[in-house]
Amino acid sequence: MLNFLLGVISSLVATLIYIVTVKWIVPSFINKFLYDGITISGSWDVYELQDYKKVKSGRLELEQKGRIVTGTSIRKVTRDGKESNRKFIYHGSISGHQLTLMFEDANGKGFDTGSYIFIVENNLKKMVGRNTFHGKRENEIVSEKRFLVKAL
Repeated sequence: MLNFLLGVISSLVATLIYIVTVKWIVPSFINKFLYDGITISGSWDVYELQDYKKVKSGRLELEQKGRIVTGTSIRKVTRDGKESNRKFIYHGSISGHQLTLMFEDANGKGFDTGSYIFIVENNLKKMVGRNTFHGKRENEIVSEKRFLVKAL
């Protein structure tokens, strides 16, 4: 009976070791040490179209570890053109030349969320993409064009 229990316990431990290795250790190693793609870390100015003009609406600070990208931003201008001071938190990944980020308001989880999908241009100084979120005044999903320009 003791041999049976030791066999079950050793099987559970081996399974746990396998899951941890496959689920966390190997992907983390690949993302951090074997990534050989582009690097987009740094400060990016966010521009959007308001009345058919490009308006600087904020700044996005990105940090990249392998293909995993995190960041924060401050939005200085609303979509109506009024002053603002909202902060957002970002997490996502980069694959090839496509950056995919999910964001949420720093005030609380689920308060204001959405996504950014950008294509990084060849010069690594510009990105063009879309911001998708639930528009409060429209009461529907909104997708707007956004531009990121590498800040000096």
